[in-house]
Amino acid sequence: RAKVCRFPAQPDVEEVVPDSAGRMVTWTGLGFARVRDGAGLTFRVDNVPYPMDYELLLRYEPESAEDWEAVVSVSSRVLPTSSRCGNLLPSEQMYRESLPHSQRYVLLSRPFCFEPSTPYEVTMRLQRAGVTQRHPGAFILIDSLVLLPRVSELPGFHGAEAAARQEELERYQCLEVFRMAPPHPLAQACARLVCSVSALMHGGALPCQCDPQGSRSSECQVQGGQCECKPHVIGRRCDHCAPGSYGFGPLGCTPCTCSPEGSVSQLCDKVSGQCRCQPGTVGRQCDQCQPGHWGFPACRPCQCNGHAEECDPRTGTCLRCRDHTSGRHCERCQDGYYGNPVLGSGQQCRPCPCPGYPGTRHYHGSACRADDETHHIVCLCAPGYTGE
Repeated sequence: RAKVCRFPAQPDVEEVVPDSAGRMVTWTGLGFARVRDGAGLTFRVDNVPYPMDYELLLRYEPESAEDWEAVVSVSSRVLPTSSRCGNLLPSEQMYRESLPHSQRYVLLSRPFCFEPSTPYEVTMRLQRAGVTQRHPGAFILIDSLVLLPRVSELPGFHGAEAAARQEELERYQCLEVFRMAPPHPLAQACARLVCSVSALMHGGALPCQCDPQGSRSSECQVQGGQCECKPHVIGRRCDHCAPGSYGFGPLGCTPCTCSPEGSVSQLCDKVSGQCRCQPGTVGRQCDQCQPGHWGFPACRPCQCNGHAEECDPRTGTCLRCRDHTSGRHCERCQDGYYGNPVLGSGQQCRPCPCPGYPGTRHYHGSACRADDETHHIVCLCAPGYTGE
């Protein structure tokens, strides 16, 4: 049975979830770890079911036609105590493994003895092969580290009686199917044998443990234990949201629907659904301009001549013009006021003296303007009034 190990976030390592539309899915779990040339990656192994030798298999995918290499070590801060691994200390000695760009997985050259209830760290530095200068723009995608049991050590696979089982495993390549991601469907003969291997390693059949919120029922698949998940829910037990969704609950998860123009990626916060926005964009989906800007996705500042801070996010028309101004850009005075409110003119809108001022009993005008030559104020009178 293959065991996939988790990795923590580290500098120079980011999680990426490729768009699978129109392409074959070549990763397991949530996605890839995108590792920069020369950066390190540590896998924490704490879920070993049976003390025995395991082959280590690394699944990867280069971003370019370059060969890479991994400098690997296995260590543990706790001394092994089982009779199988107790006299074998994990070595911290580094050794190199080639990662050809034409392959998608490599079986590491050294098996290791792992035991339950003991935390291990498999540390590797990933770098381009055959070069001494690290390139900050070169990356390799790492999918998972897989522990493949050496089944010949299990009870029932010893002696002449087990020869037929061993021969079947090899003839149908039952364990090789777990090398590629995702694994191919098992042949019928393999399904029976792999179930036997799993039962021997785990001391019997395992409970489904389907999450009551994320799964459709309490039953799971006989092989692998996969539960039937609700929409946008993943995991063997259906216990977390798929990448690109959020809000795990009784109805499943909700798609992030992050704006492709305004967000950094299609991933969002698993609880709130907040997408990671590009500079200048806001909103849960990063589909709006920040305050004081308009025209998403080409956001630009509102032009309001200093008389308003906000404008219509679609048209750019200024909202709530101050200082007795009006117009799309607060560029002219309201009726009853005169002047030039355009930014930089040094003027402001002043009330029309016709003869009182707007809002007073003696004001009988509707608008006014300053004569260009005399600079006298010319009033536009209200009906029934004259300026003579």
